Amino acid sequence: MSRTITLAVAQLGPIARAESRERVVARLIALLHEAHGRGARLVVFPELALTTFFQRWHFDDEAELDAFFEAEMPNAATRPLFELAAGLGCGFHLGYAERTSEGRRFNTAILVDASGRIVLKYRKVHLPGHREPEPWRPFQHLEKRHFEPGDLGFPTVQAMGGRMGILICNDRRWPEAWRVLGLQGVELVMVVYNTPQHYPPCRNRITCKTSTTISCSRRAPIRTASGWRPALNAASRRVA
Repeated sequence: MSRTITLAVAQLGPIARAESRERVVARLIALLHEAHGRGARLVVFPELALTTFFQRWHFDDEAELDAFFEAEMPNAATRPLFELAAGLGCGFHLGYAERTSEGRRFNTAILVDASGRIVLKYRKVHLPGHREPEPWRPFQHLEKRHFEPGDLGFPTVQAMGGRMGILICNDRRWPEAWRVLGLQGVELVMVVYNTPQHYPPCRNRITCKTSTTISCSRRAPIRTASGWRPALNAASRRVA
């Protein structure tokens, strides 16, 4: 049976290293309002949407590193976003850095439904980059150092009119991720990433032919006289 869902892809543009959660969440809230006003019922924010891409740096101080992680979700800074989603009846996808009560660190993403409830959580499995600092590089990519591989598999959920799944960045380049999602009957896969603009493009594009894919990156291609501004695209997609 065919169903139609209106989706919005919300690009945030750059986030400064010192930018507060409250300021970032205010940007998310503005985009959620705009998307809902344009008819969207699901808004997809990118990978690690609450902070700068902190894998660019090596931290000797564990407390400094932990400042980029969320110990609970929602928390005081993000709760206004959840409350707004529930008030509008508009779901969203959110990527963030998660620190568990045991001190484990994951690159995590969640799907929040139109009631403001978390219905799906995924932790990135395929971590790119390197573990040890490499001073000769123009920038670091210490994802293997700051995170551990996800331990939740590739889950799906029946929500918002279809069977939903999530992949984060490098996951999209590995066929087993798509295969496992496909075997569960996935219909919509949210593929989010934070790949730097100066990374060489990957020519291997793998998808699941039985599903629709919606992708969202961090960088917005819109520049104004006052600097970068967020970009949002909203479109209807038929599911199945």
